[in-house]
Amino acid sequence: MNKLLLFFVSLFITTMAMSQIKVSTNGNVGVGSNDPTKGKLVIAYGGSEFAFHAYNKTDGNAYFGARNTNKDPWINFYHPTEGYNKVRFKQSILSSDSTLKTEITPLGSTTSILKQIQTYSYYFKSDSILIRYDSVDLRKKDYGVLAQEVKNILPNLVDSCNGEMFVNYNAFIALLIKGFNEQQILIEQQQSQIGILQRIVAAQEFDLVKLKEWHKEFYGLMEYLTKCCEIPKGSMSIPDNPEAPQEMAVLYQNAPNPFSSNTEISCYLPEITQQAVIYINNLQGIELKSYPLTQQGFNTITISGSMLPAGMYLYTLVVDNEIIDTKRMILTK
Repeated sequence: MNKLLLFFVSLFITTMAMSQIKVSTNGNVGVGSNDPTKGKLVIAYGGSEFAFHAYNKTDGNAYFGARNTNKDPWINFYHPTEGYNKVRFKQSILSSDSTLKTEITPLGSTTSILKQIQTYSYYFKSDSILIRYDSVDLRKKDYGVLAQEVKNILPNLVDSCNGEMFVNYNAFIALLIKGFNEQQILIEQQQSQIGILQRIVAAQEFDLVKLKEWHKEFYGLMEYLTKCCEIPKGSMSIPDNPEAPQEMAVLYQNAPNPFSSNTEISCYLPEITQQAVIYINNLQGIELKSYPLTQQGFNTITISGSMLPAGMYLYTLVVDNEIIDTKRMILTK
């Protein structure tokens, strides 16, 4: 009698349990579901399905999935009073197979987009429980963006659930890679331009060194010629040949030469001179200045360095439409 009673009691309990737990012939278990065929463990509540199963017992992988009646593919780690939970795991490998994608389009420029996105440091309000009773703050500062701001720039990267907004940080990887490539191209172009400028500067430095060497040699030569040819101021005299002053016009070397402020050009005009002019030309033969001479005998004109840029010039004495002589003078600044 006792054994019979025990049998009926066990059958009653099993029947009650089977109304909540369903075990299929292949060993799948359903909790709150009469159709555990979709996984080894199927949990159903309110029309949603939760599954944990291994399709292949030998591959060592565990499969976990969820589906709601609205076919929302998300798995939410959420507590009704604590909100969304933090999840720790060793590694995440994301699906990116090209065969799973459609309307694949290369990204355009992203630098201008990334420049609009602000980044921040912050704490989550829910982490306030990590502030101890003695005010020791055990929270860890986090870094990222604000979903509300990202939504204005990249709305496709923002999602919402239970009144909260989420950002697809994974999508930022593509934007950052594209932005990096754009910056790298710009850097390489600038490096190429810098290389060209460096070669130009090096060539100019070489030319400057050679120019300084030539400048030194030139002025050394001019100093030597000045000492040889210049008639000191106040010591001009008629040549030893007494007939020369009366019959020949003479142009003397300017003094000082080279000069930086003023220099004097002297000449001698015989008495038979009717018209005489001293012309100042550049090395290309272009006339810059002219000085008519109105008296016979010795004449002196003053050339102001402020009237001309630094350089070498030619000055010529023309008497009665005849070129008497041409000499060079050097102006330094």
